[in-house]
This record gives sequence, structure tokens and C-alpha cells, in this order.
Amino acid sequence: MYAVRCADHGLTVASLRVHLAAIQAAHRLAGVALDLRHPRLIMVLEGIARDKGTRPRQKAAAAGPEVLRLMLATRPSPTTALGARDRALLLLGFGAALRRSELAGLSLGDVTPVPGRGLRILVRRSKTDQCGAGQEVAVWANPKEPGFCPLATLEAWLAFRRKGPDITGGASDEERPLFVGMSKAGLLTSQMLSDKAVWRLVKGAAEAAGLEGWERFSGHSLRAGLATAAGEAGADLAQVMRQTRHRSADVALGYLRPADLWRNNPTKGIWGEPGDGG
Repeated sequence: MYAVRCADHGLTVASLRVHLAAIQAAHRLAGVALDLRHPRLIMVLEGIARDKGTRPRQKAAAAGPEVLRLMLATRPSPTTALGARDRALLLLGFGAALRRSELAGLSLGDVTPVPGRGLRILVRRSKTDQCGAGQEVAVWANPKEPGFCPLATLEAWLAFRRKGPDITGGASDEERPLFVGMSKAGLLTSQMLSDKAVWRLVKGAAEAAGLEGWERFSGHSLRAGLATAAGEAGADLAQVMRQTRHRSADVALGYLRPADLWRNNPTKGIWGEPGDGG
């Protein structure tokens, strides 16, 4: 049976359900009924879950603030176009908790500086917004640490981007890609950066920083890093979901649970924090 074969080849139960939903949609378009609630199919899926377990595979490593600082230190000088672009990519991706496709897909007009605050970012289309209704995210500036400030690094990148070969000085420029590729000579192109380039940047920076388990870093690490750091800083579920734009509370809770394991834990009251003893 298809479901069993997929499970034998390493597909998780959650991924298998996504595959089955796609197959059902294809059947519906062809005018053929496919009932995913059929007792036999439910029984098979339950058997796979018992046999394989439902615990998800290891997630992408989270690039929190301290990890992000190490990654930024590996980038070329911020006085170069490449260095300025890489820093803006990493800090915007982290601050706005963007998926790699969302980050690569930003246009010049999608990011607006807000005096005295930071940045307002419009995500025109996303995994949970396929119809393009658009969602806005705010990211505070960090003026006390310019090298670790989304606003400052974006402005540094824009100084190069506004001189790109596709910029005409007209209103239409606002629709042009915010992040573009570069030639081997370091010259800007007019081609939008790909989401794979974001993936390569994050993984390459993690490897260059000598981070343990750098293989687990990916484009999702920036988004996971913001959500995890927010949980550790005491943010509640609603605050995290507003920034990450998660539709599923269960998924968002996955980032908060590691912090919740330690917050208000009864064993702390029994033994105290490490170092409290005489």
C-alpha cells in the first residue's frame, strides 16, 4: 500500500498526511472520490504512527542572538556590497521571523523605516497566505548596537542597492527586488536573490563560525531563532504568533516549550539554581 511504502522509506506521519491530502485534491479535480476517513486507511495510519512514532525529525538549529552575532562576524566587511547585503539578510530574516522564500521575495517598497521605532515589513505572500492578502510585521531598531541593528544594516545595504543597474529613480523602483544577486566581481545584478541563496548564506555562515552541528543550520534557522529567543525572553504565545504569523498554535508552541521546561519548574524551588549552594 502507498502509505506503508512511504513510511518504510522514511516519510513521517505528518508528511504522509500532506501527501495524502495532495492525492485527494488531485482525485477531486479528476472527479474521482477519495475518502481519507475510510476506516481501513485510518487503521493503517494509526499502525504506522505506533510503529514509527509521531515525534518530528530533528528541526533546523535555531540561530538566536548570540549565534547570529557569531555568524555576522564571518561576513565580509559591511563597507562592501556583499557584506552589507549579507548582514541585512540575516538581521531582517531573524527580526521579522521570515521564511527564506519570504525574505528573498521582498521588494524595495515592502520595507519601510519608522522614525524612532524601526522597520515595518510587508510580507505579500507566504506559506499561510497563498492568496496574497499580505501581512505586516514590525521590527524594532537596536541603535545601541549598530552592527546588530536591522534598521542600520538595511540602510547600509540600501546605499548600495539604490545604485543598482535596474534602478531608474522612478516610482516603479519600489516594486524591484530588495535583495539581488552579485557577479563574481562584486557588482550588483538586477536578478532577485533566490531562496536557495538564503539557505546557502545561513549554512555557510554557521560553518564559517565553527558552530557545533552547523549542518543543521538552514534558511529556517533565522525564523526558529527569533521564536525561540522570544520564548526565552518571556514572550507569550500570542506575541510569538503575531511575529511569526503561524496559523497553528501547536507549531508555535514548539518553540516556546524548551523555555517552558525551565520556567516555573518545581525542581528549582527544591534545589535552587546552580551556584546557589554554599
